Amino acid sequence: QESRFGPGVCPDSSLLHRCSPCYRTMVNIPKTRNTYCRKCKKHTPHKVSQYKTGKASLSAQGKRRYDKKQAGFGGQTKPVFHKKAKTTRRREARTSMVASTAELS
Repeated sequence: QESRFGPGVCPDSSLLHRCSPCYRTMVNIPKTRNTYCRKCKKHTPHKVSQYKTGKASLSAQGKRRYDKKQAGFGGQTKPVFHKKAKTTRRREARTSMVASTAELS
């Protein structure tokens, strides 16, 4: 259903259709993937999960150094990156071995 305002322009952003930005970012990822296992030395089904970076630690050396440099007067001390080109990110898929019932017994 194309919008009468043209592609990419949505008169009602609450609806989920082709011109909505939410529609473009949804990706179907398979639950399992048949891929090579180094332990079994053959292709076996693996569970697929989306990897997300964890929360940054405040006690990490780089963060402590940055906070120390930022403290006090003088404003921003390190360069802030502004030239971001990509609007969407490709999710990294992590795989883990699926233990079949035949292997367990």
